[in-house]
Amino acid sequence: MAADHRQRRGHRRGVEGDQEEGQGGCSSSRTSSGHNYYRGPRNRRTKGCWVHLTGPPRLEDRVRSARRRELGEFLRERRGRLTPPDSEEPRRTPGLRRAELADLAGVSVGYYTRLEQGRAPHPSDSVLEALIRALGLTDDESNHLRALAADTETPALEVQTVSESALRTMNFLVVPTAAVVLGRIGEVLAWNDAAAFLFPGRFSADRPHNARYAFSPAARELYLDWDEVADDVVAHLRAAAGHMVDDPEYGVLVEELLAIPEFAERWPRRDVRRHVSGERRLKHPVLGELTVRHEVLAVLDTPDQYLVLYGLENPLPGDVEISGAVSTS
Repeated sequence: MAADHRQRRGHRRGVEGDQEEGQGGCSSSRTSSGHNYYRGPRNRRTKGCWVHLTGPPRLEDRVRSARRRELGEFLRERRGRLTPPDSEEPRRTPGLRRAELADLAGVSVGYYTRLEQGRAPHPSDSVLEALIRALGLTDDESNHLRALAADTETPALEVQTVSESALRTMNFLVVPTAAVVLGRIGEVLAWNDAAAFLFPGRFSADRPHNARYAFSPAARELYLDWDEVADDVVAHLRAAAGHMVDDPEYGVLVEELLAIPEFAERWPRRDVRRHVSGERRLKHPVLGELTVRHEVLAVLDTPDQYLVLYGLENPLPGDVEISGAVSTS
């Protein structure tokens, strides 16, 4: 009993040491014969040896660890986009060195290295702001970085039901304004008849999804600016849910989409942006070539839902009839 108590104390001391910017502790771990181990700090009790843990890591710890890894990957990718000093000779890898970025942000090289490796505890607000300035992040990218660095527990994720407020708003719309309600990871929760007419095949699946449709043959045929649409959909997915590492639906969705070469090419870029307005060029099977403008509105009564409205520049032909009916998935 006393030995087990000492082992647990050694584990706690190791965790505390790692939280002090990695000094005196080690975050590496291993598994052997179904048992979990933690390399404690090198002190009189543990001698730096592997200390046995009882039971798997807590869910909150796994989530925080996954966020840290993703935060490190995001920092590394953005550092690679920065232009090194003109006087430097050509480099084997693009971007700034870690030491150069750390100097710009005013943090130690060791601490910044641990951030990129996913081994450092969540950075303070002042460190985050310094990294944002050093990396030249946009507002969307800055918000994404803060979400990844958050040390709060993720609230329980529930199956989403479409907002009643969004449904009432859709009923107020004048035909042929198209409307779609999207959930937290781009799942389509509701759409009206005008949207079904404007985007053939978008809502035919049992569980329609914005990203799945964007990379479908129907979307490639419909959008004249498909490459731009694909870029935006991937960047929006990362912005909306890239920090939700514990959402099983998000994980399954990304794994599924990674089987599509065009998605797999874009995903590692870690582009992050939200478009609240814009326009799309379509080659519609009935209307021919046309431009559609869209606006994205937050649904205030239900978090993480968005109402997307699409407006046509020209009136519909007289032989096209569209009702104001609304459907839900």
